[in-house]
Amino acid sequence: MSSEVTPLVNRRDALKTGVAALVAQAALAQDTAGQERAGPYDLPTVKFNAGLSTTVPPWAFRCRLPQPLVPRPTFIGRFEEVDRKPGTFGPQDQRPVGEVFHGVALEWGQTPEHWSAFGCNPQKTGQESWKDKQQHFGTYQLPGGKTIRNWGHLPIKCYKIPILELTKQLHPESAFPARMYGYAGMVPGPLLKMRLGQPVVVRYENHLETEVSIHLHGGHSPSHSDGFPSFYVLQGKARDYFYPNILPLHEERLEDRVTFQPDLGESQSSMWYHDHGMDGTGYNVSKGLAGFAPCFGEQELQWLKSGVLPSSGKASWTDPEECLLETDPEEIAKLEDPDHPGFYRKEKEPFYNQFDIPLVLQDRVLDPKTGQIAFDTAGHNGYLGDTMLVNGVPYPYLECLNRKYRFRILDGSNSRVFRVRLLSEQDYFTARDRGIEGVPVDDRDPAVILNRGSLYDQVSQSFLRIGKDSWLWSKALARRSIVLAMANRADIIVDFGKLAAGLAPGEEKVFYLVNTMPQFDGRGPKVALDDGGDPRVLPLPFDTIATADGAVPTTAVAEMSRPQGLLKIIVRGITPEQAAKLPKEATIEEGTPLLQHNHPIQDHEVVAVREFIFERGRGAWMINGRFYDPTIANATPKLGTAEEWVLRNGGGGWWHPIHIHLESHQLISYEKDFLADAIVDPADAPPVTALTNLVNVTGQIEKTEAVGLHDVQVLGPNTVARIRMRFRTWNGPFVFHCHNLEHEDMRMMYNFEPVPSPKSRPEHDPNVIPDARTHGNSVTLQPTVGQTLPNGKPAEYKFGELPFEPLPTPQAPASDAGTLQIPPRGGK
Repeated sequence: MSSEVTPLVNRRDALKTGVAALVAQAALAQDTAGQERAGPYDLPTVKFNAGLSTTVPPWAFRCRLPQPLVPRPTFIGRFEEVDRKPGTFGPQDQRPVGEVFHGVALEWGQTPEHWSAFGCNPQKTGQESWKDKQQHFGTYQLPGGKTIRNWGHLPIKCYKIPILELTKQLHPESAFPARMYGYAGMVPGPLLKMRLGQPVVVRYENHLETEVSIHLHGGHSPSHSDGFPSFYVLQGKARDYFYPNILPLHEERLEDRVTFQPDLGESQSSMWYHDHGMDGTGYNVSKGLAGFAPCFGEQELQWLKSGVLPSSGKASWTDPEECLLETDPEEIAKLEDPDHPGFYRKEKEPFYNQFDIPLVLQDRVLDPKTGQIAFDTAGHNGYLGDTMLVNGVPYPYLECLNRKYRFRILDGSNSRVFRVRLLSEQDYFTARDRGIEGVPVDDRDPAVILNRGSLYDQVSQSFLRIGKDSWLWSKALARRSIVLAMANRADIIVDFGKLAAGLAPGEEKVFYLVNTMPQFDGRGPKVALDDGGDPRVLPLPFDTIATADGAVPTTAVAEMSRPQGLLKIIVRGITPEQAAKLPKEATIEEGTPLLQHNHPIQDHEVVAVREFIFERGRGAWMINGRFYDPTIANATPKLGTAEEWVLRNGGGGWWHPIHIHLESHQLISYEKDFLADAIVDPADAPPVTALTNLVNVTGQIEKTEAVGLHDVQVLGPNTVARIRMRFRTWNGPFVFHCHNLEHEDMRMMYNFEPVPSPKSRPEHDPNVIPDARTHGNSVTLQPTVGQTLPNGKPAEYKFGELPFEPLPTPQAPASDAGTLQIPPRGGK
């Protein structure tokens, strides 16, 4: 195979070749004489090797785990110091906020009409609008009496992040580095640290040959800044992403009046960002477009300050440039990394914490000859890799001290589900060489497969789990494993002081972070079987809890016979003198209280129930019998209300982790049809049928996790999840979709558009007939300064989108929408 380097191609042009092959094969018969092929990524150079995906190569664990750099802002100032001021994004960029091709969110300098419910005045603009929002978006108090203003408590931070192609050596035996995409030319992207109450504007500038869209996953942000699939950053253009970093307001009724207070239970912690461009998300993410964005609320900073969570002392709860950008050359030299201008030195970054480690787990197919990441643009079942990366490096190692560490673990893969465990070196090598059973076994024996979990639990090291997705839990729980689907996050605390007890200064003890989840195709986790159509799929996407009466089936997930190492962790003992220089050990232990979620959605608050069936059809992926259409609103919930959504897996043994933008959701129930697991077609999913054997398995989820907040709900095979959400703050459009990125790209996505008034929502079944766009034109058209907005006011800022492009897949008629909706609870 030739290793000649050829030019990059537009990812979406290449993908459309695959789309046509699947849903419009007749189009391939057209005369293509004289046209060039799509390019080096038209077909993969190598294929996924299932055998390699369960082992580690001989060169593993030789590279140190990289830690992402933290960018310095280009400017910090109050609204009046930032608005319309040249140079806020650096001396080489004189375009003020919003004066780029894709503009800035309308909410930057104007007030939507529906915010009048909070007391805001929609007639005010610019600085007066900003002050008005500060007054009416509420405040909250912390223990000790500190008052935090919800909107703009701290000055605005401005960042500029170019999106660049880069080269990175991924396969050590390859003669060529991989060509990748990176935010600021880094994989993973910079550690973009946010703080609640401090607005941020990030100018993303696209230097690639493909369009992109950046989604802050877990954020509560305006539609313009949320990464809607067709709200692109086009090639050679820029967009100003405005993140107000506010808490959504909770409506409280006090006798004869209504007040709105910031909802402290919504304080985010472990957010991340990634590409979300229509048709191209899977490809762009596989090339490197992902990064962590931890968020620090005042409560979390208090836990650091009081020693509940691991910290590096005062540096972990302070920001050296919180309110003013340092411009003195001598001071800048103290703050900036001399090898990476524009980025902080590690120990000088905001909220610096050597005991808080982000870990991005990903899998890739690497061509050992060319060193490139192979990606099949015509493969839409799910992209699996046979080489495991942590923070963009295959099989790295990490050095730790014998004390408590916090790990923020993200499943940043396209289609792989992980079960993460921590093993001692001895147990890892024993299980790797002999299998967890200790002797060769028949991998097709269900009794052996399901017994592996208990065997792994006997040797896995215990840790504390303190959070899921973007939010911390109400208390810390002891765990021995974590099941992570795509886009899930887990916050854990590992006490290496206990695990390496008695370690003398200078001595070492080694542990391995491993994956034990078997998965060999995009359908989802499944044990290795000779018959590809065997119906034994993994039934539940969470760790099960046995019920006392045995009334609820307890079905543990299967695990591999041998663990696959992901990260080698070398723990070193320190001297008493070294220990004395470190902060006191964190006090967190099992049961320690953390973030309280005080506002569960009650039955009487639910104003609508909608059902969405995630299914396969016509060679692609659908919701309620439809392909994704960016020009319609599939649901139009009313702002200020709560709804219950029924998320149903359409069958076939496929896993679908469902991510809903804008809002967190609360899990109400989780049900499964166990008998339907026997229906698996190796080629395609069976027709969607009514589920008549649903068993409520909600009790198998530990209550602390069940009542916590989620932004990804995993639908295992033949399952139904009922969730509830409040719709607050921002009008749409937004999306929800399967986070198997190949399913998302092949149309398993829907729009929802919160609307401020019931008058703009026609009376019909919201699951069957989509709405036309309502006020969304204020976001999807692009008025220039001085033109009239849909609300009759002149535009003062440049914002909005280009007109929608034609659909690359045929539109589905309304008659194809699903008719098997599950009735609301209680038959209402």
